[in-house]
Amino acid sequence: MTEFVQQKIASKETGVNQEHSLTVGTSAGLVWFTASQQWMELEGHSITAIAPSLNGLWAVVDGKSVWHRDSEGEWQVVAPSIQDLQLNCIQPLSGKVLVGTSNAHLFWIVDGGIEFIQSFDTAQGRDEWYTPWGGLPDVRSMAGGQSGELYANVHVGGILRSQDRGRSWQPTIDLHWDVHQVITVPDRPGVVLAATAEGLATSTDRGDTWSLDRANLHSTYSRAVAICGETVLISTSSGPSGAKAAIYRRSLDRAGTFEKCDRGLPQWFSHNIDTGSLVALKDRTVFGTSKGQIFLSEDAGLTWKQFASDLPPIHCLNFS
Repeated sequence: MTEFVQQKIASKETGVNQEHSLTVGTSAGLVWFTASQQWMELEGHSITAIAPSLNGLWAVVDGKSVWHRDSEGEWQVVAPSIQDLQLNCIQPLSGKVLVGTSNAHLFWIVDGGIEFIQSFDTAQGRDEWYTPWGGLPDVRSMAGGQSGELYANVHVGGILRSQDRGRSWQPTIDLHWDVHQVITVPDRPGVVLAATAEGLATSTDRGDTWSLDRANLHSTYSRAVAICGETVLISTSSGPSGAKAAIYRRSLDRAGTFEKCDRGLPQWFSHNIDTGSLVALKDRTVFGTSKGQIFLSEDAGLTWKQFASDLPPIHCLNFS
């Protein structure tokens, strides 16, 4: 690790407990925080997505390749550059890894090989997918449900669901809600949440039906969502530019009760708190910013403190 990066994350109480580490993907490498240490791996690479699994950590590196870190801390490239596609998100599942890409494609990494999912390329409604600026849509985020269902968020194309482990895909939500992130809820089978340009979208029936909650938000434009125990947290801003960005919280079971998180946080952030940059585990939640700040809450978003600053721009975080 360079002296510059060492200085930026130099010793301070991290707030990370003994059981879990926090991994932070930045534009210049992957930073690890444990209860007593901080260090960087994959230095010089942009880490745009990370996902832990039972057999190690998976990362999208430089938007072009997938790397795997085993239990010994050794990294290996498992999927090199794929055609001219940008790799956006990853979802480990039962010995395989699902990868979402630019141009709205999906593929599996299986035994070191690549298997594109042709059924996703021919999914119902695909010809209606778009981007506001006229480019090709992307697979932006993915999630797995407790009954084996898979969800793939297309920007802009809604959320597609597979109930047969990726063999077929069906649309589930109004694509014009402009979904930015989809997640499922541990211990709540059937509950799916999505951060959208119209507010928080919620389904309690695995995506068959959806409702919107935007009450008390200063703006409906939402980029990230996380579940922290029985609390939902979302990031909102005034729009794609990210002006007046903030974090809101509410009870999972009480729609219409959003409250702005302001204890220990600036009044506003100047850039979006983006997809993958807000994560939670039990009552602990963190988010990272494009200015290299990390904020931590240990009471489900009620109060916050900053425990890292001046890191390279942050793309993603995860507890492992």
